[in-house]
Amino acid sequence: MAEETERGGEPSRGDPESKRQKSRRLIAGLLSAFVIATVTALATGLVSGFFDLFNGDDPVVSSSAREVVAECGTPLFVPKNRADALLSSATRNKLDWTTFRRSNQAAPAGVSLIEVSIQGESARKVTLTRVRFIAERRPRPAGAVFFNPCGDSTYGRSLIADLDSDPVVVVRSIGDPKGSTVPNAPEQRPYRRIRFPWTVSLTDPLQLNVIAITKRCYCTWRAEIPWQSGGRSGVIRIDNHAKGYGVVGGDGLKEFSSTGGGPSGWGPVPQ
Repeated sequence: MAEETERGGEPSRGDPESKRQKSRRLIAGLLSAFVIATVTALATGLVSGFFDLFNGDDPVVSSSAREVVAECGTPLFVPKNRADALLSSATRNKLDWTTFRRSNQAAPAGVSLIEVSIQGESARKVTLTRVRFIAERRPRPAGAVFFNPCGDSTYGRSLIADLDSDPVVVVRSIGDPKGSTVPNAPEQRPYRRIRFPWTVSLTDPLQLNVIAITKRCYCTWRAEIPWQSGGRSGVIRIDNHAKGYGVVGGDGLKEFSSTGGGPSGWGPVPQ
């Protein structure tokens, strides 16, 4: 007798139609699971990591840094051989502080100011987690400090780090974009401090004065700002293209003012 191939009108288990139905149910189940997982990711904030799969090479954050050396407000340390030449010259031409610094191998004395701008490259928020300072210290050579008695306070959001501390510490910060960096200035009021983490985006950038101060250090310094955004992270380096920023503490050095008179146009400042 021939083997029975159907029972109760149902296709046998070996029927190709039965296999196709099982495949359809499996595909439908996988699609449902994918949709549920995607909705869950959106609801729990994991979508940033999801989109990172498709935008992994796109920049997340951008930054720029500019050293400020102003004729009004930036004293300059000049090594002894150049300082002696300046003080012995008969006349002084019209002062150009950038040229003066370059021609006399000078460096900022006491204060090093860097204007930093940081912003996200999309509407996605970027979290700045902290600021870390690194200082390389060397014996200070002989020299003198030259400056112009003019200028004003520095205004804006600011971090002030003391290079004389080891490790370097932030001794003051100003979170108000109109705040003054001069303590107890007449216009000063109790501005809020900068507290990390701090978030930036394309529409909410951060303009920040990063200021290193010293009385004794002959230093090259740099700063690093780690960031995170979704599943990505990195470090913003404020380091003058890896060369660092030089600054010299002025404690115990002679100071000369451009309004002090004398044949060279430089006069000593009473200690």
